[in-house]
Amino acid sequence: MEGEGTDRDLSDVLDDLVLGRGVARGRHELVWNGRDASAEFVERLRANGFRAMTVREAPIEAGERIPAFRVRGRTAEFGWIRWEIFTPRSRRKLFASERRLPGNDEWAVQINLSSPETVWADPVRKERHEVDVVVPVRA
Repeated sequence: MEGEGTDRDLSDVLDDLVLGRGVARGRHELVWNGRDASAEFVERLRANGFRAMTVREAPIEAGERIPAFRVRGRTAEFGWIRWEIFTPRSRRKLFASERRLPGNDEWAVQINLSSPETVWADPVRKERHEVDVVVPVRA
């Protein structure tokens, strides 16, 4: 997210990132003109309706997801708080990053239901989605 410009330009760039306007959502280094812009990013998250919450606190049911960011230091990682279904009786709610690991296609960042870690999420932007069903492989 390196850039040059005014603080107004920074706010516009961060809003585009938060709202996914013309920017690939994924992992972003929050650096502007060589300085840490993470505080400004959190400010723009708040201004756009995002709030800090744990995965457990996220108000979703299976088949729903909400956009979220994990902010650590100078890095923002976009993902979704969502459900993953293993069997009809086994499922988990988690934050799963949009970014995948090379080689095995697993989510690069996963935060489970019992984690106390907070992410910035916006329940108002809740969407319907197909729930992933993971079928166990039997040898």
